[in-house]
Amino acid sequence: MRSGQVPKLALLLAFSACWGGPGREASIGADSGGRGSATRVISLIPSATETIVALGAADRLIARTDYDIAPALAHLPSVGQGLTPSLEQLAMLQPDLVIAWPDNTARSVIARLADLGIDTYSPSVQTLADLRSATREVGGRLGLERSADSLIAKIDAGLDDVREAAEGRDRPSVFYVVWYDPPTTAGSGTYINELIEIAGGRNLFADAPGAWPQVSLEEVVRRQPDIVIFSQTEESPVELEHISAAAGWHQLRAINAGSVAVVDANLFNRPGPKVADVARRLAELLHPDIRSDRPVP
Repeated sequence: MRSGQVPKLALLLAFSACWGGPGREASIGADSGGRGSATRVISLIPSATETIVALGAADRLIARTDYDIAPALAHLPSVGQGLTPSLEQLAMLQPDLVIAWPDNTARSVIARLADLGIDTYSPSVQTLADLRSATREVGGRLGLERSADSLIAKIDAGLDDVREAAEGRDRPSVFYVVWYDPPTTAGSGTYINELIEIAGGRNLFADAPGAWPQVSLEEVVRRQPDIVIFSQTEESPVELEHISAAAGWHQLRAINAGSVAVVDANLFNRPGPKVADVARRLAELLHPDIRSDRPVP
């Protein structure tokens, strides 16, 4: 592994998959500004930030992270990286809700915020069902339950449109590469796996244990995917020319045939309100004729 690749993998995984650990309970009712009425919110998780914006509550956000790059959030002060924010700055901003990644042995953001008396929420989002639940929870904490229900209905309608457009087509096998050294992919218990299926494909490693397993190149070569999809960020670009010539990768027929795509991790690796857009993009990659045959909204 070359220098710098471990931090890049950590960065990509931070953008992707789970929002965090088990969430704290909140009462759910109508949009009312009752118990769930947080008005000064800091989200350390980009997917959750996008959900807040999609709920029409961008004005509740009082800060952002370095990874929240939407122009509409550029005016907000940054508290640094989402995994290791500046706790001093967080406290000075006096939020009444912080949505944060779960603590672990090397990081205790939630515990330290709790010591400061700051309410925190750490949702767990691996699947589309998790996304629906977390969206309802965030909506409840903002007093925007009806808006949350409407957003979920919009997401589901978009996914249904993609599912219908891809129905009845051949299902190519997809190797979705979260990071390429070591090869890291999406397992069956992930929203990426679900989106591949909705888009009319088959996840090459749907049978792999764990949500985001590392796999051997030898096994990838043995299975020979029909298409390889790499995710990248601006900070961690995929060097496709280098990869294509590397040992193992050059044995993939999909690579040699040009059946490869590089996608934006800031879109694909965030289980938030844009998952229907991801499904549509996947459907167009797997079935290019969908654009002309049956356009997906």
